[in-house]
Amino acid sequence: MQIIKLATPWVKVPRIVSETNLTLAEIVEILEKEESRRELSTLERYTLDYARKFAKIKDPLSARRAVKQLMEEMGLPEEIAVQLVNIAPRDPGEVRLILAPLTKVYSEAELRRIIEIIKSHSQ
Repeated sequence: MQIIKLATPWVKVPRIVSETNLTLAEIVEILEKEESRRELSTLERYTLDYARKFAKIKDPLSARRAVKQLMEEMGLPEEIAVQLVNIAPRDPGEVRLILAPLTKVYSEAELRRIIEIIKSHSQ
């Protein structure tokens, strides 16, 4: 998922200021902090419920470390690494589907290594 910050100083149409790829665990952390300060909107509440339910790695720091390791060790772009961490595939076929948009063809050993990296951060 991506968080997009919008700036609307005097313009009625919002514009994107920045965007960040976030894992589901990071989204839970952000929305729980917001929830402690104010009441969440309906959309934010649904997003928080979804993220809590489907986050495979619950700790935001572990999730971010997994993303970083996938990027550094496997050379994956951040958006793909985040999706792998969010989905936490268990077999090489699932990993291959997530990697389909990339031009590189990954070996069976590389696919298994991706699974190992994700598993090592989910405990």
